[in-house]
Amino acid sequence: MRGQVAVPSAPGPEPSTIGAALGLLGDTWTLLILQRAYLGIRRYGGWREALQISESVLADRLRTMTAAGLLETRPYRDEGRTRLEYRLTERALDLWPFFLTVWSWERAWVPRDPASGPLPDLLHDGCGRAVDIVLTCGGCGLPVGPRDTVTTRSTGVAVSRSLPSRLHPRRTRGTLPSDPLSAFPGTCEILGDRWGTAVLAAAMLGMRTFSDFRRELEVSPDVLSDRLRRFVAHGVLAPGYRLTDKGRATFPILACLLAWADRWMGADGHRPALTIVHRDCAAQLDPVLVCAGCGEPLGRRTVRFDVGEQRSAISAARE
Repeated sequence: MRGQVAVPSAPGPEPSTIGAALGLLGDTWTLLILQRAYLGIRRYGGWREALQISESVLADRLRTMTAAGLLETRPYRDEGRTRLEYRLTERALDLWPFFLTVWSWERAWVPRDPASGPLPDLLHDGCGRAVDIVLTCGGCGLPVGPRDTVTTRSTGVAVSRSLPSRLHPRRTRGTLPSDPLSAFPGTCEILGDRWGTAVLAAAMLGMRTFSDFRRELEVSPDVLSDRLRRFVAHGVLAPGYRLTDKGRATFPILACLLAWADRWMGADGHRPALTIVHRDCAAQLDPVLVCAGCGEPLGRRTVRFDVGEQRSAISAARE
C-alpha cells in the first residue's frame, strides 16, 4: 500500500502533482543518483566514485530523496562499524518507464560525445533482442504521440502553481560525469531544473509567444528568456517557440512523468494539474511502453541495459 510521504514544499498554494514531482526530480544530480541506483549502487562511496560528486552535494541529495520516500536506509556492517545503504522504494522503482523514455529520447535525438561512447543497448528478455520502445495507450493499445492527444489544464490550477520553491541550489551545470551510463546531456537541459520542464509543458499546452509563457508560468523575464533561448539552441523549440520534431519527441517523457506524479504525489494529497486524453479512444492516457521489436508490453523485470565493459565498475561500486 502506498504510504503518505511528506514532500518538502514552500509555504503558500499547494503544489500540484506534477509540480511536487518537478520540485523533487527537477534536479540533475537527483536524476543521476536514481539512474545509478537502478543499476545497483546502494552505498555512499559507490555514488561518490561513479559520479565524481562532492560529498556535500551527495549527502544533501540522499537526505532529500530519503525524506521524500524515494530511498530507504538499511544498516550494514563494514569493518566492525554499522553504516547505512540506500535502497530504492516502490515509489522510486515505479519511475522505470520514465527512465526508459529518457534513454530512448537521448538515443534518438542527442548527439553523443565520442569520448563518452554510445548509450548502452536495451535488452528485452521477451524477444531476446536489443530493442527500442514505443509509447502506447493502455486503454486501446494504439501507439500514441503528441498529435494523437489533447492536453488540458485542471480548472483553477495553473502550471505556475505547480512549482514549489527550489530544493537545491542550481550550481552543478558543467560538472557532470561523461561516462556512457551517466551522461544524459539533453535531458538534463530540460529536466535538470524545475522551470525547464514547466516551459516544455506550457509548449505542449499550446503557448507560442513570450507573453503567453510569461502569463501562464508567472516566471521572471530573465528566467524565461534563459530557458527559451536554451531550448531554441538545443533544437527543442524553433524560433517563434513552436515545438520542433525533437521537442515533440519528448512527449513520452512528459506522459510517463505525469502519470507517475498523479499516482504518487496524488497519494500525498496534491491535485492533478494536467490531463492527457487520447483522441482515438477518448480516454485519459494510461501510458504503456511496448517493445518496438515484438510489440509486447515491457515490464520492469523483463528489460535490462547491456552495460558491457561498465559491468565490473558497477559491481565494484555496489560493495
